[in-house]
Amino acid sequence: MKSKYIWNKKFAINIANKFNIKLKKIHWKIIYFFRSFYFKNNILPNIRLVLIFLNKGNKNNKYNSIFLFKLFNMNFLKIVSNICGLKNKLVVCF
Repeated sequence: MKSKYIWNKKFAINIANKFNIKLKKIHWKIIYFFRSFYFKNNILPNIRLVLIFLNKGNKNNKYNSIFLFKLFNMNFLKIVSNICGLKNKLVVCF
């Protein structure tokens, strides 16, 4: 059975508004990375992978976990997965 919801930018903006987040260029970069990673690997990327992606080619390495938590109101993985319209399939490795 197909979902009645189809993800698009309008969907993402509506969900972000519910979390009081105004989506900017950096948000979209993370959102599209999340969706691409998810559809390629069938799991959500963890924070470490997001930071590696953001800092790739960036000499200053200005992005860190604190930046991500501020950007998405502390609950980074949950909020981004909701905005992306993805199920929360986190893989925990011990």
